[in-house]
Amino acid sequence: MGKASSDEKKAVRPFSMRDKIGYTLGDLGNCCTEQFRGMFLAVFYTLILRVNPVHIGILMLVTKLWDAFNDPIIGAIIDLRIPSKNGKFVPWIRVFAFPMGVLCVLGFVNVSDLDYGFRIAYMFISYVLYEAMYTCVNVPFGSLSSVMTDDINQRTALSRYRALGGTIFMTVIVIVGPLVLYVNNQPVAGRFLMLASVCAMIGVLCLLLSSAWCKERVSLPQREEKIKLNYLHVLKEISRNRALLGMMFASLVVIIGASVTNGLNTYMFRDYFGNVKLMAVSGMLSTVFALIAFFGTQPVAKRLGKKEWSVYGCTFSALVFAALFLFPIKNPMLFIAVNGMCYLGASGLQILVWAMVNDAIDYHELRTGKRNEGIVYSTYTFFRKLAGAVSGSLSSFVLAMIGYNVAAKVQDVSVTQSLWKAYTGVYVLGYGLAVAILLLVYPLTKQKTQQMHDELAKKRAAKLESIA
Repeated sequence: MGKASSDEKKAVRPFSMRDKIGYTLGDLGNCCTEQFRGMFLAVFYTLILRVNPVHIGILMLVTKLWDAFNDPIIGAIIDLRIPSKNGKFVPWIRVFAFPMGVLCVLGFVNVSDLDYGFRIAYMFISYVLYEAMYTCVNVPFGSLSSVMTDDINQRTALSRYRALGGTIFMTVIVIVGPLVLYVNNQPVAGRFLMLASVCAMIGVLCLLLSSAWCKERVSLPQREEKIKLNYLHVLKEISRNRALLGMMFASLVVIIGASVTNGLNTYMFRDYFGNVKLMAVSGMLSTVFALIAFFGTQPVAKRLGKKEWSVYGCTFSALVFAALFLFPIKNPMLFIAVNGMCYLGASGLQILVWAMVNDAIDYHELRTGKRNEGIVYSTYTFFRKLAGAVSGSLSSFVLAMIGYNVAAKVQDVSVTQSLWKAYTGVYVLGYGLAVAILLLVYPLTKQKTQQMHDELAKKRAAKLESIA
């Protein structure tokens, strides 16, 4: 059994640029549906379906909370299954990519002619079904990187390339979205459905390519088929994993901050600055900042450490947004430039987060002697989705609280001023709390991360020798 496993591993090609590009495409595929929905679904509900923002907020909160609880369940199911010849995670991506794409498109069908109650029901059903399919793709995709390589630098590279997938999509959609979806500063229903269809088709193609190019190659002792995973015991062990707890709570507050601002972004340009198509200019300039972050993050993280760079960058961004909160600006180009600088500051945590989650998975293995990538990763994504549920609904609640009028073409000055305060204030809280959590909870400094990987490599080698 040990010899067969060893021969099988030799047949797998070494880690290469193909894996990095494949992982980039996988994240791009996920973003083509999830980020498109995140940017435009609430806008579609508000401006096309004419649904009360409070009702949208409740819908997103309930469905996202339910979806978040599904993540650890799917992770446990994946960990219980015996890997196939194609691996442990890749088959899940291949099976569920297409239904996820279809349900993304269905979410943008214009049902505004239906009675209000039927509109809510359609929104709820399409939302829940999509999120279920997305979970079945995203949990195995996120866990995949932990078994593609165990090299620290290669994992950092994978985290960078994963972030590149999201950056590519956000750059394109922020430019294309406002130009395609709006005419004379007003949304056009059919164009939302058209762009959703294009994004879904590209997303499915990217995920299929990713599942073909990304290879699982880390040699780990196989779980005995008759032993069942004690899910509650694993969760108890996870609750003692400070590395995972630190990443979960830091991500929770950062995602809330970033997602609320993303949710308000359309309204900021449309109502505060008076021209929604300026979002396209923001998208073009963000490409420059994204490229700087992509090429600069790995050498900086290698020199300073992942935790250290994340703390420095988030501190800078929190201070800048605090200044913007106190001193509002009306020049959209100046705002775009300052916002881009803040992105550079926060990019350390945003790009390195997946490498830090892989470190948390290794930290769990070192402490417990067991490898449960699916549950550990899905527990992390549970908190990401919890953050998404809070932030997605929070942006709708913010609109309701500041008195946003869904039927008005021009908002009152008091509304736009409150919009600015909400936009900048939430960012300050998010980044500020993230810094505190990383300093007080997350234990893996540059030195401790290296010590952990050295010790873990010795333990894995000893286990594999005993099995052989």
